Amino acid sequence: MKKRAIILLFFLVSFGRLFAQIPTWKVNESDYQYTMTFVAKLNLDGVPLTNSNDLVGAFVGTTCRGVSKLTYVASANSYFAYLTVFSNTPDEVITFYLFDSSKIKITKVSKTIQFVAYQHLGNLFQSYSIAEPALNNKAEIVSFDFLNIKTITSLISSGSVKLGISQGNPLTDLTPVYVLSNGARLYKNRILQSSGTTSMSFSAPVTFEVLSEDESTLVSYTVEVTPTLVPAVFYKKDEVCYEGGVIKVLFPIEKENVVLTKGGFTLSTQSITAGQALFSNLTEGTYQISVGGNVKEIKINLKPTL
Repeated sequence: MKKRAIILLFFLVSFGRLFAQIPTWKVNESDYQYTMTFVAKLNLDGVPLTNSNDLVGAFVGTTCRGVSKLTYVASANSYFAYLTVFSNTPDEVITFYLFDSSKIKITKVSKTIQFVAYQHLGNLFQSYSIAEPALNNKAEIVSFDFLNIKTITSLISSGSVKLGISQGNPLTDLTPVYVLSNGARLYKNRILQSSGTTSMSFSAPVTFEVLSEDESTLVSYTVEVTPTLVPAVFYKKDEVCYEGGVIKVLFPIEKENVVLTKGGFTLSTQSITAGQALFSNLTEGTYQISVGGNVKEIKINLKPTL
């Protein structure tokens, strides 16, 4: 009986503490003349809040000026707080508090904002971030390449990516592989992209948007791809009576095909391995070698023996 009483007492005390930590934030809306509204996402310790019982409270000093739960929006596949903040005085400093219902934890947000009457901040694509700690506000493309294709030249500047790839690669079927600033996301026509998964045409400039982790910064980038001739180096050794001629090709792009033809007929195709391809046992005559847009005519002569 005594054991049951102790358990019951522990339960009541724990429940009382739990109940005491759940915020009872309320606003007397009729006391205020002006409003400021937000469509916001909530984030605590780098993790989005997604429980319908999670809360955000807006305060001036110790007075609650706004409170909102989270609402799931299927079209955006995200949870949003539709927060209205009330005031009678412009430029009041608004402080936010987050309530994580899974941990029964209230956290003060470091970033504050000044009250502006009738201002609205955030939307379903680019929401206002209420986070502790604050999320990254950079929206940059750090690197941009293509899957299984060597980039020959690359220039990334504000709003622009200019790439050169070997002439032998078709521009109509390229798969972007990229690195963005921490936490940022890449969109095309407002559709979220994933690095290394989707092929598309770059025969004309393609425009992407980079949205920062905190969604405060949205930067448009235009990606232009130019077919570029990578020079190849060719060597030959003429045929002698006891040994066929040799053509050696040096090229910096691994696995690039090298095609050997003679009289319009393809004799052999090799892939660049360790930077070179070697064709041996060649008879006297004129050959054509093509690799990466380079075409070279090479004549193998018959060396007389002494």
